[in-house]
Amino acid sequence: MLISSDLLMELIQKREIEINPFDPDFQIKGNSVDIRSSDRYFSYPEYLEPEITMLDPKNPYLNLLERDYISAEGIVLEPNRFLIIESLEYIKTPENISIFLESKLRISQLGIGVVNTGWIDGGFEGNIILVLKNFNNIPVRIYPEMFIAHIFFSSIK
Repeated sequence: MLISSDLLMELIQKREIEINPFDPDFQIKGNSVDIRSSDRYFSYPEYLEPEITMLDPKNPYLNLLERDYISAEGIVLEPNRFLIIESLEYIKTPENISIFLESKLRISQLGIGVVNTGWIDGGFEGNIILVLKNFNNIPVRIYPEMFIAHIFFSSIK
């Protein structure tokens, strides 16, 4: 069952759910919480891109993702490319509360999809990893602290 905004605020005040940074007036929309992009993203090293002709789960290149930072001017996400980015918000839930992640409509209207939407297990703790893909045929700029997704909380019975 989805948790209402009133119950969500009660659980946050009791510190049973933690969201940091968090501004309820700014981030609660109905029964969801808007989350933003941080300035941290992950990519394959540029020097390896010409060598990577196929991604294979048994290939050690998959362990070579490097963290980089997005400047205030943003980062351009080219058509048909993807970006692995962390949420700005650090989130912690108890074992009996799971999270459902969904793209914001505004991001979808730009042609950007959050491809790893869905359920996050109860007891989650950390920054949510967001995998963004540009389905548009033109580049789209992504900025730090840009609203990317919203999350819903659900009790596990």
